[in-house]
Amino acid sequence: MRDRFLDALTGRRLGGALFVLCGLIVAAIVLWPEGDDASEPRIQPVRIVSIPQLGLTFAHPRAWRRTVAGRVIRLRSPEGAAVLTFASPVAGRHTAQLKADLLQLLRKRYDGARIVRDGPAKLGGRPASSFEIAGVAAGGRETRALVLVASSRYRTYAVTLLTPGLPSAKRLAEAQQILATVRLVEPVVASKG
Repeated sequence: MRDRFLDALTGRRLGGALFVLCGLIVAAIVLWPEGDDASEPRIQPVRIVSIPQLGLTFAHPRAWRRTVAGRVIRLRSPEGAAVLTFASPVAGRHTAQLKADLLQLLRKRYDGARIVRDGPAKLGGRPASSFEIAGVAAGGRETRALVLVASSRYRTYAVTLLTPGLPSAKRLAEAQQILATVRLVEPVVASKG
């Protein structure tokens, strides 16, 4: 089952699924700078994504497209150059194992994949483990992948950002803003009745 999540997380498998979003939604306004005029920031519409069953909440610009495949949520920037994926494939704390599995999978997927950074990070205010690799995707395109893996006492979460070898500063800033909105809380178990 974990293999299906890993495949969906890295884009080899995109299944269509309707994911019911329920629970409390946090009202927020996020500033998304647009254009080169820094003196006049523009507020762009955002979507709040709350998945109480996974204990995961984040916000993203409406211009980014969202798809869902099981416990994997994929965001794609308007031109498709940046892909940000959120997943929680396993219950409990399995940070080291999930990180190792993702590294192995990405090394198989990208020719000449090499680690360009490996170290601590933060996700949703929690300590996370991260790595960044660079390699060549199918079609000969240089690709970079940033992976963040964090655990709560309830679930393990993985976030992957895929970009071209030289991503645009604007898309990287948007991805950083999305990651800054991530909140990991206790999952809500649906009651039967």
